[in-house]
Amino acid sequence: MFTSRAITSRFVCKACSQSSFSSGLAGSGFISRTSTRLSKKSAIDSRCAFSTSATRKSEKGESPIDTLISLSSDPSPGLRSAKKTSQTQTSPPIEPPTTQTSSPIPWYLRQQAAIPAQAQKPAETPDLPSNPPPLLETLLEYVSITAGLDDLQLLDLRHLDPPPALGPKLIMLIGTARSEKHLHVAADRFCRWLRREHGLTANAAGLLGRNELKIKLRRKAKRMRMLANVGGSMPEGNIDDGIRTGWICCTLGKIEAHPDDMHMPGDDVQEFVGFREVKPGVNVVVQMFTEEKRQETDLETLWGGVLRTHARNLKTAEQTLEELEQDLRELDEDVESDQDALSDVETPHTTIVAPPSITTPRFKRPQPTTGDAFPS
Repeated sequence: MFTSRAITSRFVCKACSQSSFSSGLAGSGFISRTSTRLSKKSAIDSRCAFSTSATRKSEKGESPIDTLISLSSDPSPGLRSAKKTSQTQTSPPIEPPTTQTSSPIPWYLRQQAAIPAQAQKPAETPDLPSNPPPLLETLLEYVSITAGLDDLQLLDLRHLDPPPALGPKLIMLIGTARSEKHLHVAADRFCRWLRREHGLTANAAGLLGRNELKIKLRRKAKRMRMLANVGGSMPEGNIDDGIRTGWICCTLGKIEAHPDDMHMPGDDVQEFVGFREVKPGVNVVVQMFTEEKRQETDLETLWGGVLRTHARNLKTAEQTLEELEQDLRELDEDVESDQDALSDVETPHTTIVAPPSITTPRFKRPQPTTGDAFPS
């Protein structure tokens, strides 16, 4: 009965099945001669198909099971048939494992293929106007690259008449910041850079100081707590509380002008009445916005319309002047043609007869006498 259980049971490992089978035969007195050959193969067949370790053998080539089986006698025919059935129930033949030339590398140690870095677009700067100031190109590079303002636009207002309120010969630069914090940081560093590198004192309207923002936020939180205590609430919507400005106007003042652009409006007037600056130079203003505030203000449309109107008026004045010059040229041609026609006509020679002289009688006033009261 023990033999039948050992034969019919299924083992995961072949070596275990062989050892249990041999131990059962040793206890019942039935031991086979061929079990020595099976025990020798058990060590080889018991290896897992996924193992890469080499087979280990004893120094004498014998296992403890071989010494136990060597003491047994020849088996009976029934045990031989049982042995054949146990071999048929074992697992299919295992293929010898393939030796790997190199050990596998973990995924976290593998060298990834170099990803081609996307070519970053260079910072776009607007084109310089005609006769630009020497410092204008440096300002554009700093505002675009260092300050990181986007969508720059340059407006040349130097030829407007009358000049803008920000000053005559004005150049305006408009840029967009990514956030409210970026707006204040960029404006603060821009003013400090102008003072440090070029000695210019810029007036930044709308810029909150480093400590001023903290004070205003503290005051706003205090007002909110007071309203919460009385059951009130802060007004909703885009309320101008003096903290979120969204617009900073940096006025640089007058900088050096181009050598070919030294003319100032009003410097050729002898008897000028009013205020004017005779010193040549160009006024530069940098307008910094957040995206929402820039769309709301829309300075490009405002000054763009002023420039188009000025250009249209200049074009009309030029056309009128050309028409006047053409009329003057035609009038001069007509006068010259009339003079030529008069010179070609021959006038006849006539004698002028003087009219006869008419003698007029002369009257002599009589002299009064002494005896006459009423002289005749």
